[in-house]
Amino acid sequence: MERLKSHRDFVTVLRKRRKVSSRDIVAHYVMRDDIAVPNALNEGRSAGLESVATGFESSIPAAFSDTLKQAHNTEVAKRLGLAVSKSVGKAVIRNKVKRRLRAITRECEFLLPAGCDVVLRAKPTAAKASFDSLQKQIRKLFEKISEVLQPAQGCESHENNQN
Repeated sequence: MERLKSHRDFVTVLRKRRKVSSRDIVAHYVMRDDIAVPNALNEGRSAGLESVATGFESSIPAAFSDTLKQAHNTEVAKRLGLAVSKSVGKAVIRNKVKRRLRAITRECEFLLPAGCDVVLRAKPTAAKASFDSLQKQIRKLFEKISEVLQPAQGCESHENNQN
């Protein structure tokens, strides 16, 4: 699972206001729009990367072209961001919570659909929660996210097959 690194990515996920919560954690989530590019590339179209990206056969910036090639070669990545505020505790406690959340999400990432961005926000009670409790909560949150996002993907693929 990749990390959400830029502030812009965090804000994009948080602005969508789609969230599920448990006792100690709130999960904000969104499906990225860039999964359409690899889907178009994998549908057997004879268009090159340039025409998929821009609609024209012109040259495109090298960095954007590299991103498209990476997306074409691999599965669309799931990305995770962590938000652990000072209300959770001092730095040692916050880092402990972040380490726990990273370890648990590594185990449970298979529950999320490809192309999903998730920001996990720890509530102050997460500092005192046991590892097992956090693991159960994250598993349930990821299952809820998957239930919400999978039907939406199924409808889109069904509509594409009818056209």
